[in-house]
Parts: sequence; structure tokens; C-alpha cells
Amino acid sequence: MTRLLINGAGGRIGRGVTREVTNLMKDIAGTCKSNGPYLIALNDLISIDDLINIYASRDPVHGIFDWKVEKVNDTLLTIDGIPVNYTREKNPAEGLIKKANIEMVLECSGFFGDPKVDKSVKLTPELNRARGFIEAGAKRVVQTYPAKTADISLIMGVNHGLYDPKKHRVVSNASCTTKALSVPLQVLLDNGINIDSLSMDTTHAATATQRVLESLSQIVTHSTGAAKATGLVIPSLSGKMSGMSYRVPTLDGSFANLYFVATADEELSAEKLNDLFRNAVANPKYAGRLGVFEGKDAGTFDIVGRRENAVVIPSKTSVLPLSFSPNGKKAYLVTVISGYDNELGSCVDPVILAKYITSRDN
Repeated sequence: MTRLLINGAGGRIGRGVTREVTNLMKDIAGTCKSNGPYLIALNDLISIDDLINIYASRDPVHGIFDWKVEKVNDTLLTIDGIPVNYTREKNPAEGLIKKANIEMVLECSGFFGDPKVDKSVKLTPELNRARGFIEAGAKRVVQTYPAKTADISLIMGVNHGLYDPKKHRVVSNASCTTKALSVPLQVLLDNGINIDSLSMDTTHAATATQRVLESLSQIVTHSTGAAKATGLVIPSLSGKMSGMSYRVPTLDGSFANLYFVATADEELSAEKLNDLFRNAVANPKYAGRLGVFEGKDAGTFDIVGRRENAVVIPSKTSVLPLSFSPNGKKAYLVTVISGYDNELGSCVDPVILAKYITSRDN
């Protein structure tokens, strides 16, 4: 087992990640498998009583989690009978890593990613603030958010096979929107469809970076790094995509709209692309990371609670033939719509990634 710390355990992503890890631990308990993350400690700045109250409260989106969380003392709690240490360290790299012999950190707080620097400063891996965990003795850090200064950005079902234990100590799991874009694009690329000149927009639930009244009263145009980040996980698309976000007054559940030029030797149609998505759902490479929603229309109620990174809406796939034929290939303007639970997917995927990294390290 790999000894695991979840940092930022009291946030919405931190709580979901904690739940996913404890479920994973119960799944492998009693088996002969020794690989997997084993939860040793949680860290946040709030009191243990506040943490337990958050874990026990009814969430406005996800309801009440099916688990039993109990306080033992100010530094120890149990989750479904599993003892877990609790600390309130502003910088857990200072002492906690060595004290608890932590091997892996699931970083959910967002405070240990890219530094805030002047635009003239080149961001390099050495500047990633999670590097302190490594210097303190941890072997790996998985960041549940995008970070340009990570050693690599990995998404399960897209590029997780690129993980190299010798090179990659700090790993970013990218953003929820990047995952929603990358998974369906990877399916098409894996099936020989060439993609160029992409544009995207996402209709995204409100986030903590917005002011309260702004979040509740209007739709707001917002920047997104998902378009550029997609090039980090699919290098062949680097520099080919632009995009933006519309933040809407909903609690959770988002849609990513992809528009791109596709070229292929054979004729393409919406049904042909949709069949590729349907077949990919059963492919072990994309298992659990790609879904399909077959309804005529989809809303956030259809998406919230889905654990996949991307849920393609086949009824909204569009393929329009173009008049030009680059290199003798047939060209099309393609639209693909992908729904995603922007909270749940950000809790599920990093834990699956952590399990995968653990299996490669042992």
C-alpha cells in the first residue's frame, strides 16, 4: 500500500476525493492486492469538528454521503472504521510528510500549484509549489487541478500511459473541462480521424472564483484554460484550439461544446462518430471515463451524479461536409457536445489516476 495524505480535505473536491479513496480502500480490502493508496492523514485549516460536520452534512448537490465519520480526538477520526490522522498545517510539507511517512499527496486545496508570477516570468516545473512535498520526502503529488508547472498533466483514458516513474513526481490531473474535451477527442484520434482548427465553449456551473451576486443573477463570459490545456494532454492538438466559458447560475453540471474540422479517407457522418463513442464506452482504455446519454435533450439533472469525465450527447453530434479536400481527404465541420459533473469527475479521476500511478511504482 502507498501511504496517502489528502491536503485540502475540507473543500468540496477534498471531501469527494476522501470519499473515493475510502471506497477504493474498502474495495481492495481482503484481497491479495497490495497496490493502492492507503489513507493515512487528512489536512486542512479548519477544526476537526468543522470537518466532520461538513462530511456529515447534506450537500446541496450530492446529498448525504453514505459513510460514517466519527471523531476520536482532536487529531484522529475514523471513516467507516478506518482510522485517519487529522492535522491543521498551513504547510503540511513542513514536518507532516516525514512524521507520517507519507508517500503520496493528493493535493486538493489549490494552494500548491502554479505560483502567481508576472507574465514575463517563464513557468517551469521547479516553480510548482507542490515541489515542497517532494523535497520533504513524498514520492508523488497528484494535483486535482490544472498546473502548467507540473511535470506532466495526465487524464485517465487519454494519456495516462505516458506516466514515467523516473520523470514524473508532480502530476496534474488537469481541469474538469479539459477532461470533457480530451476524452471524446482522443476516441476520434484513436480511430484514425484527423482533427484540426478547434474551437470550444463551455456552459459551466458557477465557481468559487465568482462573486456571490454575480454567480446567482446572470450568465457571465469567462476565460478558460481548458483549450490550451488540451494541447498538454494531446500534443497533436497543441496550438490548434481556442475557447471560452459561460458561467451560469447553477450549482453543478456543465456542458462542453466542441467545434472542429475533421479530415478522413472515408466519408463521415454523425451516426458513424456516435457509434465510435458508443463502442468506446466498452473499451477498457476509456472504461468509466467516457459515457453516452441517449436522450433527445440533456440537462444538468441528467449529468450531475455521472462519474465519467465526459458524457457525449449523440443527438447533438453534427457533421457537415466542407467544400475543400486537403491532401485528397474528405473534410467536415464537426460539432460534439459533452456533458460533465464538474465536481464529481474532479474527485473520481484523480483517485483512479493515483491508483494507476501506485500500480506503476510498485
